[in-house]
Amino acid sequence: MNATLTIRLDEAQRQQLRKLASQLGKTDSELVRGMIERGLAEESVGSRLAHLKGGLPESPAANDALSRTIRERNWRP
Repeated sequence: MNATLTIRLDEAQRQQLRKLASQLGKTDSELVRGMIERGLAEESVGSRLAHLKGGLPESPAANDALSRTIRERNWRP
């Protein structure tokens, strides 16, 4: 079933949308549907990179004074 969705764009957005759609040989609606489809299918960065967690070895210099200072200053609760 098709449904209609109304969105409001300012003139600059509308012009950019039309220009891009034209360059790709698509209608405005086809372009927006594709953008929405890709946006809904995207995984979070954390999900995409979760398999890398703990995968990089800690460098030997990670415990030097500069590294400790950087960690302390960038620590967030």
